[in-house]
This record gives sequence, C-alpha cells and structure tokens, in this order.
Amino acid sequence: MTDDVDLETRLAAAITDPDFEKLELAMREPNIFRALAIERHEIRHSNFFAYLLDPGENHGLGDILLRKFLRDIFADTRAQGRTLFDADLMDFGEVDVRREWRGIDILIDFPHDVIVVENKVDSSEHSQQLSRYRGVVDGEFAAKRKHFVFLTPLGSDPVDEDDRKVYINYSHEQIASILANVLELYRDSISAKTALYIEDYLTTINRELLMNDRLNDLARKVYKAHQAAFDFVFENRPDPASVLYPYFEEELKSRGFVIGSRNKGFVRFSSRELVDRLPRNGVGWPDKEVFLFEIDYFWSDQNAVAKAIISPGNEGMREAILSAAKDLKFYRKPEGKKWSSFYLKKTKFVASEIYNEDEGDIRAKVKRVVDGIEADANEIFATIAKAFPAAA
Repeated sequence: MTDDVDLETRLAAAITDPDFEKLELAMREPNIFRALAIERHEIRHSNFFAYLLDPGENHGLGDILLRKFLRDIFADTRAQGRTLFDADLMDFGEVDVRREWRGIDILIDFPHDVIVVENKVDSSEHSQQLSRYRGVVDGEFAAKRKHFVFLTPLGSDPVDEDDRKVYINYSHEQIASILANVLELYRDSISAKTALYIEDYLTTINRELLMNDRLNDLARKVYKAHQAAFDFVFENRPDPASVLYPYFEEELKSRGFVIGSRNKGFVRFSSRELVDRLPRNGVGWPDKEVFLFEIDYFWSDQNAVAKAIISPGNEGMREAILSAAKDLKFYRKPEGKKWSSFYLKKTKFVASEIYNEDEGDIRAKVKRVVDGIEADANEIFATIAKAFPAAA
C-alpha cells in the first residue's frame, strides 16, 4: 500500500510541476506535420522538401532554397565537374523537380546536370538501393553531370565504400539551417501561410529528427525530476497492439467466432463447435488450446498475417488435425515441428499508422482483414470438426 501511495504522490508532483505544464501547453500548439501524423514519414518529408526546392511551385520562394542547397552540394569535392560558384549560374527556368521517380526520393533535372537525393529519416538503406539508383541515373542521363546526395538527420555516410565515394552526405540539420536563414532574410517577401508551413517544418526537423528543440530539453528536465512517475506511465501507455486488439475481438465476435488465448499483438479465435470438441491439453498458449486461428496484426507492422496453428504438446492431436486439413485447397506443408501452421494469408495492415486513425477507419480496415480470411477460417473449422465428432 505504501508503494501505491508513494507512486500516486510522485504522479501528482509530476503533473503539477510548472515545467510539465509548460511542456503540455507547448505540445498543444498547432503544427500541420504533427496534425497529419507524418513527422517521421520519409516520403512526406521528401515531398515537402521537394516542394520547397521547386522554383515553379506556389510557395513564393522562387529558386532561393534550391540555390542555397546547390551551393552546399557543389562545394563538395564529389560534385561532378561543379564548384560552389556554379550554383548561381544554373538555368533555374529549365529545372524539373521530380518526386519518387523510379524509386528515387527527389530528382532535380537541369539541362546539363541531374541531382539525386535519397532521403533517410529512420530506416537504413537496403537492397543496394544507392548503387541501383546510380545505375538508373547513369543510364537515363548519360550526357549530364550527375550529383548524388545521401540525406540523413545528422549527415551519415552510406554503408558501402563505393557509394561513399560518390554520394555527398547531407543532413536535415543543414536543411534546418537553410530554412531558418530563409525565414530570417525573406519573411517579408513570402506569404504568411508559407512562412507558417516552413516554421512547422523547422520545428518538426528540430524536435523529431534532431532532438534539439527547446521542448526536447524541457522534456529531459521534467523526466529527470520525475523519472519513477514517468517510467510507470510509459510502461502503461497505449500502443498499437493494445489499441487495435478490441477492434479485432469485436469484429470476430460479431461473426460468431470464439476468442482464444491472448498475447500482445495477436488475436486468436475458433468456432463454437470446435471449442466444444477439442481438448485443452496443449502447451504454449495461456488457455492450453490445441488449435487456433491466429491473426498477427502488429509485429510485422506491414501486414496482418493470418495462420491456422496447432500448438505443441500432443503429437497425436497434431497428426489428427493435419490429416483432417491436408485436402483443403489452401493447405500448405507445415514448416515447424513444435508450432505447426498449415495456412497463411497476408493482408496489408500498417498497425503503427492505423491505430492513430479515426474509429470508423480502424473498423473498416479491421473488417477488411477479417473479410479476407473468414470463409477460409470457417472451412478449416468445419473440416477439423468433422474429424472430432461430438460426444454422444
């Protein structure tokens, strides 16, 4: 009891701390990037940066940002045949800024030069993508000077040594510096709306990517003063798994399914008929089921993965279920010896994004997942039930 009282006291002290109140009030300030939940989405960052770089867009900056960006790029010794001074001599009336061209985040096409920007916010490079982009650009723009840029929060180098020789490492920190300079010098000549968007983008870079905003410092100060209270809150915070689970459970129950053992990120279920016929002597699940249909909606964060799974612990039961299921059209040979799965189906489902959506949107996406496997699940349950007749 003493521990509970002590924790309540700590929580009360934390939420009444003036610094915490300052932090809470500051976090309520509107920010378009936070409102759209795109603070760490690489494509959205690339799109907005490309928008600001494009002299033909309606932001009112003209070629100011692109010119400053090119000065930084051409100052690097890896810039092919260009120097810092060439940035002001480019033909900005003939530039084409492309987004997601052939998988490249940003491609800036001048009459005699092409600049490739690969933007990484959280993820790392994969599948030799930097060298692949070089090959694509070398083939498409053989007659032009080519400049490759690897953009990361702190200006990291590419992993591959050959890529490091070609790609100019550039940072979101440098972008923030350019944008702050643009606001300072040109605020009076651009629209209030454009200035507001740039300010929001600057805040997003500094707070979310570089962690050097004034609120980051304030948050660290508050956390240090009330660590035990915030650790407790953090341990009990809602996450995508816990937020999404009730939607899956509700949808499955509405279709007559029986919910099985719970674990974080999984929803498991069976039919009423099968629940009544199968024993509870399995190993591994809390409720000791021997067979369940399972949807992993959380751990891959890309797909909801549906499986029909036999738990370990009863070899005879395992063989009987597999024998009953082997003639199903979607039967697949089980790979595991302990946990045996003879059915698998994936449905696009990005839990980390979906759990922030409106209730109606979440329900619609959960429904789509269940719609996709309901008929298969019912056929599997009915087929296995035939192999385990009801007791007389």
